[in-house]
Amino acid sequence: MLKKLTCVAIDDEFIALKIITSLIDQTGFLTLLGSYQSAVEGTNAIIELEPDIVFLDVQMPEISGLDIIKSLNKKPEIILITSQVKYAVEAFEFNVTDYLVKPIESYARFMNAVTKAKDNIALKEKNVTGSDAVFMKIDFLLTKVQFESILYVEGYGDYIKVHTADKTHVVYYKLSSIEDKLPKDLFMRVHRSYLVQINKIDNIDQNSLVIGDNVVPVSAKYKPELLNKIEML
Repeated sequence: MLKKLTCVAIDDEFIALKIITSLIDQTGFLTLLGSYQSAVEGTNAIIELEPDIVFLDVQMPEISGLDIIKSLNKKPEIILITSQVKYAVEAFEFNVTDYLVKPIESYARFMNAVTKAKDNIALKEKNVTGSDAVFMKIDFLLTKVQFESILYVEGYGDYIKVHTADKTHVVYYKLSSIEDKLPKDLFMRVHRSYLVQINKIDNIDQNSLVIGDNVVPVSAKYKPELLNKIEML
């Protein structure tokens, strides 16, 4: 039987909240634990109920959705609800799953967001602590990719390119999300759009590094940490 994912919906607008709860009820793999017009009550519900997915309005009178995200120690998959895309863009810095723009009229767009959340949860469950690999959804299959095989990871928008010695995998996943899954002793960010495996680096220049035949940019923000991690004579 397909595991149902638990949800909480928080929006101070009654009609917007009803639309979201109706969409959740129409989706077979989702179950609603509670819906809240109060941001305070909704935040308490997230902490107490530990839902898999939270549908969260950005602009609320008591606490903003972004402030709720900042306050959470254990973050579920968060799908923002907003009337202004600019807030959604800012929230991606906090690794939200997706966003829905009011008025929410498309079930297909809703399904796209919750499917992304479902895939993220499946990946988290596959990636057990102490593993030497990560599971990635490649061509509709969860595929094991060994850490050792990864040279570097390139981010662009909602996708990443995972570069290995023999091929490049394009995966519907954010760079910040995959960064959380990779061992910190093996991988590090060297640019806002790049993660590299440290022991695969061949040489480092002023503003870039080389892995095999690939040149990867290095930003000034990350270079001191990079130099600190490598062994220099």
